[in-house]
Amino acid sequence: MKNKEYPISGSIFQGVTTRQGKHEYEEGNPQVIEITFQGYNSSYVNVVDLKTARELVNQLRDLLPPNYVDL
Repeated sequence: MKNKEYPISGSIFQGVTTRQGKHEYEEGNPQVIEITFQGYNSSYVNVVDLKTARELVNQLRDLLPPNYVDL
């Protein structure tokens, strides 16, 4: 999904780390992915279930150029 109608604005995160584990507070302690985006002087943490993480991978695969193209 490419945004062709409106320009994109906002802070640009220039670093990311991920880790997988069991959620401490949710019932049944489901497996989750923690994604931490690092920006200038801040970090933004998101926790997603495995289905959402797979969806993110698929969407990024569609948006990004092939592996052999330099970014």
